[in-house]
Amino acid sequence: MEENENSSDILNTKTGDNERPKGTVSPAKVTIASVVIKTKDKEGKTMTTPLAQFMVKHPEKDDLIVLSKVQLIENKKIINKGFWVETDEDGNFFKGSAVSVVLEYLKCNTLADTYGKEMDTIEESEESPYLCLKAY
Repeated sequence: MEENENSSDILNTKTGDNERPKGTVSPAKVTIASVVIKTKDKEGKTMTTPLAQFMVKHPEKDDLIVLSKVQLIENKKIINKGFWVETDEDGNFFKGSAVSVVLEYLKCNTLADTYGKEMDTIEESEESPYLCLKAY
């Protein structure tokens, strides 16, 4: 195995006193600017199931931020779900999917109808400072 020139530095790194910083923005009401359908992974390979990514305007940021998960209530439990684009034989989103839950929550028929709508965000969990949309 090839050794990286910085690997000895990493191997000799100690645990510090500082905790990982929280996300760069706090939970807030955001405005949906658009939705992008991601079809390629980081390596450029076609994904088996596309992922909807909500491009939202956050009051603490000048640029749009990308959200690809939603927190919702399912079977009386709060869970996070990714916006996987899965459709039935009629080409409609499966009922109960993350996409369909958000559409229902916003009283929209299509993803394009969500543009300009506002939604609250929330941290994914205590362990994860990343934001997701909140649909409950």
